Amino acid sequence: MQRRELLSLALGASIAPVSMVNAQPKYPSQIVKLVAPFPPGGTVDILSRTLGEQLSREIGQSVIVDNRGGAGGTIGADIASKATPDGYTLLFGAVHHAIAQSVYPRLNYDIRQMSSAAFLGRVNHAVIVNNNLPVKNIAELIALLKAAPDKYSYATPGAGTMQHVMTEYFKNVTGTQMTHVPYRGSGPAIIDLISGNVHVMFETMPSALQHIKSGSVRAIAVTAAQRAKYLPQVPTVAESGAPNYDATSWYGLYAPPKTPQPVLDQLNRAVNAAFQNKSFVDRWVSLGADPGGGAPGELTKLTASEVARWAEVVHKAKIQI
Repeated sequence: MQRRELLSLALGASIAPVSMVNAQPKYPSQIVKLVAPFPPGGTVDILSRTLGEQLSREIGQSVIVDNRGGAGGTIGADIASKATPDGYTLLFGAVHHAIAQSVYPRLNYDIRQMSSAAFLGRVNHAVIVNNNLPVKNIAELIALLKAAPDKYSYATPGAGTMQHVMTEYFKNVTGTQMTHVPYRGSGPAIIDLISGNVHVMFETMPSALQHIKSGSVRAIAVTAAQRAKYLPQVPTVAESGAPNYDATSWYGLYAPPKTPQPVLDQLNRAVNAAFQNKSFVDRWVSLGADPGGGAPGELTKLTASEVARWAEVVHKAKIQI
């Protein structure tokens, strides 16, 4: 009896760990939080909610968007970087975070150390102006700014954002001056542009397009090297007054450092599946974004190269936060 009892106990002990492993909940087994590091109304918020809806379908679990705006997107990124690395807190990251590595002297995180899940695509920017500003193209804007260098201002969704850096880059290559007015996101910045409290904005297409189409602001150029398919009548900055000017934003899905690779791979498969869905892609493109996708490593390489690229631009433009 004693031998049989001891053998039974030994077998039970050897089986228990396997049972415990098999009992581990499969990812995802609870709500996933997607940190949008800008306030509601801007491009990151718009695209985050669109992506969150589709990801919910792909992974079979609710994805909620958590807006954590401020400091050019760095507050939300800092929060996400310190979350438990289990795949239940994600970051809708952007080129802003690559730029931030150069313009903020003391960040509590490094975007290059975040775990990469998937590249989410690129967006063009539109140079939009208040309707009362007497300019219809970049050449006229340059002439206006040179005639009154202390009179005009430009809005951005925050210091150190792509909009800030690309406008300073524009000033640098055209020899013009404008006063920088940073906001806590694109939404409030565009409201002040419409009302005339500021005059110019180099805004991402997803948040600018609706206002351009409604006529509440006027688009005088796009910032990429090629014209936008959804605004074919609007010239590029390069062809209308600032040769060789080319700047776009990009976005990526990140997780906290040391997130398990199987979790990242599952998220990557979900994102790639989303970009194979025609209705989702049509919605994404209608917002002014180009489709993304690809392996997690592609976002890792892009992040590193963009940190280096914009560090050079920031240095030349002498941007300091």
